[in-house]
Amino acid sequence: MSHDPYRISKSEQLKKHLLKQIEQMLRDKQKTLEPELQLMLHYNVSRQTVRKVLKELMEEGYLYSRQGSGTFLTGKSPVEQENVVEILMATPDDYIFPELLASLRQKLQQVGLRVSLTENQADFYAERNCLLRYLAHPPRAILAECFSAYQNPNLDLYTELQRRGTSLLFLYGLYPNFPAWSVVKDENYRGAYGLVQNLRSRGHRAFAGIFVSDTIQGQERFFGYMDALRDLQLNFSRSHILMLDREDLKDLLNPALQLELTRFTREVLEQSTALVCFNDEIAYRLLPILTRLHIRVPEDLSIVSFDDSYLSLIEPVRITSLAHKKHAFSDAVTLSLTHLLSSSAADTVTVPWTLTEGNSVLTR
Repeated sequence: MSHDPYRISKSEQLKKHLLKQIEQMLRDKQKTLEPELQLMLHYNVSRQTVRKVLKELMEEGYLYSRQGSGTFLTGKSPVEQENVVEILMATPDDYIFPELLASLRQKLQQVGLRVSLTENQADFYAERNCLLRYLAHPPRAILAECFSAYQNPNLDLYTELQRRGTSLLFLYGLYPNFPAWSVVKDENYRGAYGLVQNLRSRGHRAFAGIFVSDTIQGQERFFGYMDALRDLQLNFSRSHILMLDREDLKDLLNPALQLELTRFTREVLEQSTALVCFNDEIAYRLLPILTRLHIRVPEDLSIVSFDDSYLSLIEPVRITSLAHKKHAFSDAVTLSLTHLLSSSAADTVTVPWTLTEGNSVLTR
């Protein structure tokens, strides 16, 4: 019998059918493939053929298996244009973001997803124009930075994109008017609470804080700080707090802001022994002012902050700062996203902090 070169083998037929099935399952938010036996009966093929095809689909990134649990979809679609993940961020060049974005690109590419980055400058109208463009060709998923603590007027467009099949995952928080969509965030409240506890255990009683008022992160860190002082029966007067906003972080060298930081230093920090900063950037920009006013760190003032970024390494004083374990945040985002691509269940993942000790804290 001669061999027909145009005849499709059973394994090729099965692979074609399974790719279509995967495509439909992703639309229906289903993630568990039928067991081997059911595939054999459904497609009238041998166990050997099923295992051969499943192995190929795993190698190509469409499936993965868990011993004793079954075979699951990774979230990668057989339709290439459906494998785009839009990352919508306020300022991707912010000092902590380049490393995060590089890690995210690498990890998402490993599961077959292509990343596209868009900047909205923390502006709701700019964000709306981005979302309108996405509606023309809805992406597979959107990773959107929650850049404000205010209500977001673009809820209607996010809702429409989700209705059309786009998975939504928010970074750092959720807008107060949004439903319980999936989010990956920092453990901000407990982080700030723990910083105060650490400083108190080292003999500090006179505290001050610099926070950001118009972001979810800033509010959570502020609340953690205040509650810790209250619970430790320490002074948490509002006069010991300097509240900035996100706009201030765009230019910490702004002369008006420098004057405000100088005023706060003279009126509050000269009488304080411990300062909790919203992030490393604020702490770093404050150091020259402290030096100019003859306030020594840590001899006169101990400083702690968040992010443990490269900024803490520039000055001779290395700020004691909270950080995530290497790749912990991008790992959490990747895991949440791959789960979301094959499931409609919303989830909140909180990434814990670890304390990196510098030389900016003195035990009194």
